[in-house]
Amino acid sequence: MSFLLSVKSFLLGGCLSASTTLASLQWSPCPSNPALDCATLRVPLEYAEPLNGMSASIPLARYNATVVASQRKGSLLTNPGGPGASGVSFVLNGAGEAISNITGGFYDIIGWDPRGVGSAQPVLQCFATAGEEYEASQDLPAAAEVAYGQFSNQSYMPSYNAAMEEFDSATAQLAAACASYNSTALYTSSAAYVVRDMAAIVDALDGKDAHLNYWGLSYGTIFGVEFIQTYPKRAGKIVLDGVFDATANAETYIAQLPNDQLSVRDAINDLVSFCEQAGAAGCALSTPPANVTADLTTRLANLQESLYEHPIAVSEGFSITVGIFSAFMWSFSRVPTTWPLISSVVSALEKGDVTLMVAILNATAPSPPGNSSAPASGSLAEWPLQCMDNAPSSEITLAEVAALVLNISLSEDTPWLNADVTPLSFCRHFPDTRPRIPNLGASKLPVANSILTEQNTPVLIVNGEDDPVTPLASAERLRSQLPTASRLVTRRGPGHTTVSVASLGLVEAIRAYFIDSTLPTSAVHDLSQLVFSSEINAGTLTPPPVFNGTYTDAERTILNSTYNLLLAFLSLA
Repeated sequence: MSFLLSVKSFLLGGCLSASTTLASLQWSPCPSNPALDCATLRVPLEYAEPLNGMSASIPLARYNATVVASQRKGSLLTNPGGPGASGVSFVLNGAGEAISNITGGFYDIIGWDPRGVGSAQPVLQCFATAGEEYEASQDLPAAAEVAYGQFSNQSYMPSYNAAMEEFDSATAQLAAACASYNSTALYTSSAAYVVRDMAAIVDALDGKDAHLNYWGLSYGTIFGVEFIQTYPKRAGKIVLDGVFDATANAETYIAQLPNDQLSVRDAINDLVSFCEQAGAAGCALSTPPANVTADLTTRLANLQESLYEHPIAVSEGFSITVGIFSAFMWSFSRVPTTWPLISSVVSALEKGDVTLMVAILNATAPSPPGNSSAPASGSLAEWPLQCMDNAPSSEITLAEVAALVLNISLSEDTPWLNADVTPLSFCRHFPDTRPRIPNLGASKLPVANSILTEQNTPVLIVNGEDDPVTPLASAERLRSQLPTASRLVTRRGPGHTTVSVASLGLVEAIRAYFIDSTLPTSAVHDLSQLVFSSEINAGTLTPPPVFNGTYTDAERTILNSTYNLLLAFLSLA
């Protein structure tokens, strides 16, 4: 390597955040929650050209350590994923206190809005105004109008292909709008840039070149993996919870989609099993409609097929279609604590009653902007952000997408894949331009493994066995890529990330790791929280948790904190 290339490589690595380390953070009470502190950190907009005078501002929220100053262990950053989720809102909405309780109060818990997201500036917009942005979000279909039952019947293929083309056309319009608007944040908000901001945040909080302590959930694991490759010598205590496959994520979504669906059927089987075990007192779906003898698995498939053939009209211009049903089930399959209410929704749908489902759709739908002429908030940033972290996808054809959906649905026996195709359709219509600093993906994990091993800073990887979004296979792959610098611990059962259903054994393992670097000896932990029970209030999506054993007050505090962490997670949806 030439001297100039060596200098360029050095600048594009860990040094660029140095220009931000001299900036002091000015903390003040957060407007929406004065018990917490908020601040803003200014960083270079383009780390490939950090001295060009252009900057980005990164908002921070802090839940202060509760121990005396002499016992404080530094800062602990957390990110809830997305991509596109606000880390500031996450901490303000309860994650700060919950993580502090879990980790013993030794850390300041820090949330930040990644580039282009939330209150970060510049915002990754696809439209100029909030009104345009809202209309585009309403025009984007929840899922393709196709049913799993079609895929083994060739007579359905013309209608299947037509539905996929209609869905693809809708996502193409949004992709074109995002590319045309060409936000300042568009090509400066990838994971490679986010982790440089993370280094700058830690510099400002704990001193230049301080170690990162981090709990990344869902897509936040991508930031964690990118960080330990970019700054391996700055890795502190890092928990990656609900692991996205960094190798697949660096390729096109063609590679990622099959991986995403590996555990969906397992989660459905859990729903069926848990419901049947609870019986009528705990799960409305356990009792079939009159004159129906099919088992629950078959009933779910039959309902999807019925909604494909006969959508249920709600009002003029709106019906409960198979696409809406698939997106609804795919979304709530991730959060088992919602299943008691969802079972009531599905039970009513079997009888043709859409009242409860419509009520939930209305309650969870985004509200129209109060001022349509106000600047767009970047609420659609999730889609271009996914493209930024994926390889260029313009050569992927619609025929390939349609064939992939069909083949994965059949091979994995997964019925709701039509609700997980948006990133692939969007990115294939998105420009192939990528940020000037490329993501590392998983390319430097062997080097990171050696350095983390040498300095004894292993990563703690945690995952649910039947996570329908980030399957255990992804966590196992990361474990194999960090063979001497990681430990994998799993939690039985369904749910996206381990906080979706509480496990005392697993959360105590996380607690011990953050408090005194203890690595867990047990690899698998049971659930401590019931999913279905006659004691659970099935009339709300977020009922108070019911635990399945006798616990001490201290253990209940940790379990309740895990549930509160889930509530903070859900507040971002």
